[in-house]
Amino acid sequence: MMARTPELQARRDRTDLWTGIIVGALVIAFVSFRGTSAVVSLFATPGAITVDAHIPAQVITTRLGEGTEATVTSGTLVVADVNTVSVICLVLAIVLGALGLAAAAALGAWSCIRMLRGTVFDQLNVRLLFALSLSLLLAWAGEYWFRNMGLNGVFAAIDEDFRGQTAFNLATVPLLVAAIAVGVLVIVFRRGTALQKDAEGLV
Repeated sequence: MMARTPELQARRDRTDLWTGIIVGALVIAFVSFRGTSAVVSLFATPGAITVDAHIPAQVITTRLGEGTEATVTSGTLVVADVNTVSVICLVLAIVLGALGLAAAAALGAWSCIRMLRGTVFDQLNVRLLFALSLSLLLAWAGEYWFRNMGLNGVFAAIDEDFRGQTAFNLATVPLLVAAIAVGVLVIVFRRGTALQKDAEGLV
């Protein structure tokens, strides 16, 4: 197998970085649209709150075929008289989740732009990656903490207890893992920046 020439490797690196920038822009557009749609859906029914939530497993008869049975573990609930604090928490969950992901995408794209210009190991890139990690944690907090508190209020309004915390935990794990992974990259870039400074001092 032929070894990659420096020119070929540089061209592939540029392609990867441009891909990262384009994907970042698409992610910003997507999460902005999804966040706006989620807020609109939340207040779609006048005087009530509409949310998707995990519910205790129950068997229903569907309208498929001659009436096929199905086990339902989630559904869209339309609930009136939800307390104001819970409604605010649900809105914050949507807003923080969207802002966190959009900020992470923007910071990632900015890092790619700086690398395209030849800047890899420096303090600004370290700070950008650190901010990216915090943005993912912000999105996780929105998706988990605030939505969980909001759903507790929704279920309280119908005299039920919200029991979907376990499924919720599993659904938000990828965001938390991504935040930790970027945190590891922060350490790598910090070490790389220190080594580069040492090397420049020897020249």
